[in-house]
Amino acid sequence: MTIDQVEAVLHLANIKIALRHRFAFDTGTILRLENLVIINLFDDGRYYVQGSNSAGILAALSDIEAPWDPEKWDGEMPRQAAAAPVPVPVPTKRLNNM
Repeated sequence: MTIDQVEAVLHLANIKIALRHRFAFDTGTILRLENLVIINLFDDGRYYVQGSNSAGILAALSDIEAPWDPEKWDGEMPRQAAAAPVPVPVPTKRLNNM
């Protein structure tokens, strides 16, 4: 699951993100929503939803991909996904000498 996929689901449900921040050790992103639900998105694609109002969001996200189940975790540390190369913009006009 990617942040873009989660944001698309939240947009369709008209649910706003109140706060977005990175996990400690830079392994994922936490989305705290205005309805008090928390979505933990790991860089390797796993996600975990928590909060008392999370049933609808969890159902919508599960249609795309099943959430991570910590009860079935085998203890192996996931590898971080390789960072995608950042595209470099190419100027279409020649700049004046500065």
